[in-house]
Amino acid sequence: MRVGSPLPRRWLALGEVGSTNSVAMDAARAGDPGSLWITAERQSAGRGRRGRPWSSDTGNLYASLLLIDPAPVASLGQLPLVIAVGMRRALCSLQGIDADRVRIKWPNDLLLDGAKCAGILVESERSPDGRQAVVVGCGLNVELCPDDAPYAVTTLRRAGSAASVRETFLALADGVEWALDLWRRGRHFSDIREEWMAGAAGLGQTCRVNLSDRTLEGRFADLDESGRLVLETQDARRLEISAGDVFLLPRPDASAAQ
Repeated sequence: MRVGSPLPRRWLALGEVGSTNSVAMDAARAGDPGSLWITAERQSAGRGRRGRPWSSDTGNLYASLLLIDPAPVASLGQLPLVIAVGMRRALCSLQGIDADRVRIKWPNDLLLDGAKCAGILVESERSPDGRQAVVVGCGLNVELCPDDAPYAVTTLRRAGSAASVRETFLALADGVEWALDLWRRGRHFSDIREEWMAGAAGLGQTCRVNLSDRTLEGRFADLDESGRLVLETQDARRLEISAGDVFLLPRPDASAAQ
């Protein structure tokens, strides 16, 4: 049972669904009290951030957690970072995966040996009775990864983990619930920030951030107290970014070091 939640973990394991996030949100609309995990062997309509399709064939982990009123609305924007901290803890707990190989790319992509192995999608909806339903979707490459991704991708198998999809889910659930406990409904984001920074990818490194209307480049200087990326530009401005796609750029001496 999670600290701060009156409900024990519940887990509904399904075969093929359109999207585990959609199943979880339907459960919320039907009055489910939350603390419900939905997993599926395959998704026919999996999706990632900004509506992008998420490859969802059998062999990987597709899981969604339904939370009801998990924190004040003002703190809900912190949830992707909270979940990333929990997912990193889960991966580090798997045999064959060393902690220094697992990094979080802002805000919530999980990198294993520098390649993406997991993604997180958080969606929310307020019900007519005033409840705030939040669904946390987690996709994790256990055995498979796409061949046509525009960035480096990997799987747990390639990284040396023999964990099954079920074992991976149980580690994920433990890690995410631990992070939610640490967060304490938004009251202890400073603790989450500390954990996130300890596992950050590219801190102090030059990066490019694609926003909806422009592209910025600068040094990933910090994570501010509310979870925004602090980008330091060449003219010494410090910009606080709430949402965007981050690409870590090679260090100038990277080729010389190889």
